Amino acid sequence: RTAVSSIFIGADLGTRDTQCGMKLMTLSASTLLYDRLHLRRWTHDVEVIHRAKVLGMPVGECAVKWEDKEGSKLVESMGGAVRVSFIMLSEIAMMRIEYALGRWSVMK
Repeated sequence: RTAVSSIFIGADLGTRDTQCGMKLMTLSASTLLYDRLHLRRWTHDVEVIHRAKVLGMPVGECAVKWEDKEGSKLVESMGGAVRVSFIMLSEIAMMRIEYALGRWSVMK
């Protein structure tokens, strides 16, 4: 979470945690947001929220009580966490560059 958040310092996504929780939206909103989505792995949530902001869709966040379950972790080791964080940071940096240069766009 910290790694993902750190690359968006200065970018207002309207959320503090992009990775946890569920995304609740209408079918028409999901069609717009997920159509031609570029990021497919752990960081796809960040692109979905970015696209919602670009399209002027409201984005909210509601805290939920988290209960850690055995086996629910993305990675189990510190080395794995570092690797996954690096992948996520590079994917988000690439996303920001691609949208900024106009090579990726949000279809309305």
